[in-house]
Amino acid sequence: MSSLTLSSSLTSIVSDNLIHYCSGSIPISFTELNLKQTLLGGQSFRWIEQISNEFIGVLGSYIICLQHINENLHYTFYTNISNKNLLNLSNENNRQNETSLILHNYFQLSIKLHDLFQIWCKSDERFQNHLIPIGIRVLAQDPLENLISFICSSNNNVQRITKMIKLLCIEYGKEIGTLNGITYHEFPTIDELDKPNLEKHLRELNFGYRARYIQETIKYLQYTINDLSFFDRLKSLSIKEARIELLKIMGVGRKVADCVLLMSLGKQDVVPVDTHIHSIAVTYYGRRKNLQLTTSNYDEISSFFEQLWKPFAGWAQAAAFSNELRSTSNNKINIKSRSLKRSISSYETNNQHQLVKCRKKSLSIQQEIKES
Repeated sequence: MSSLTLSSSLTSIVSDNLIHYCSGSIPISFTELNLKQTLLGGQSFRWIEQISNEFIGVLGSYIICLQHINENLHYTFYTNISNKNLLNLSNENNRQNETSLILHNYFQLSIKLHDLFQIWCKSDERFQNHLIPIGIRVLAQDPLENLISFICSSNNNVQRITKMIKLLCIEYGKEIGTLNGITYHEFPTIDELDKPNLEKHLRELNFGYRARYIQETIKYLQYTINDLSFFDRLKSLSIKEARIELLKIMGVGRKVADCVLLMSLGKQDVVPVDTHIHSIAVTYYGRRKNLQLTTSNYDEISSFFEQLWKPFAGWAQAAAFSNELRSTSNNKINIKSRSLKRSISSYETNNQHQLVKCRKKSLSIQQEIKES
């Protein structure tokens, strides 16, 4: 039985401590939301398509099932019986309002994608000729989860990133409950990740050098920043100012910073550049061909697309990127190592390895590298 067929009239225990919290639907056209390519398009790594066209993922303390049928987004929320929200939102109407608002914010439904698409069609014939599909939205994600996820994306692919994030949540996040045979966890908080053996344990889980970056990120946020409003404060800064703050974190290069700016801090015109966007720029837009991304051509490609696709250039990038994933996957060309890659560019990886070495030597060298 599909999880979406459960009664929504009242909360009910599904299994163990898992509660059926609320069900409902939001009217939205297929031109405004391509659910599959949005959820599985390399932005978030918490969603799975367990059965055809039914997607299950985690947002905060909720397990959520989504289906897009007859231009309605049908949803069901589950949560742990201990969730304090149940005490405050015991009324069904309140739960409907709460869950609907969560999805409106997550999918940023106040932004009309159809209107943006019409503007992009005027400046880019690939949109005009429907070579890039409509309906792919930018997800508004939790900043910490997004930051850690894209640190894990370094020289990686979507399948492996998804596995790593799942392991991180199992090891350090609170258990929500088991649905359809799969146990789901919340994404861990900074406090939950602030463990002295975090790097060692993550290396044992095959996180590789990313384990060091994650540990240093947590230490930086917990002890250097020590500000619960840090990410909210970045939202109020300019793109350049917010990027500078993110680049102070070990393991965060330009690509990772730009993903956080776009997907968590509301900087809708930022265009992150990775191997796919680099390839798109060279193949379809006549940009200068280089075998690898460098600092200079990252800036060049990002600026080019930010001007071409404005306004909301980051949304156009998400559509182009997701479509590239789908096209390459359909062609079955190096799926494991290339078509699903959401990697930061090689220059970032090399710079971050060098950064680790230099930080061991002295703070002055560390500052020099930051400024270089």
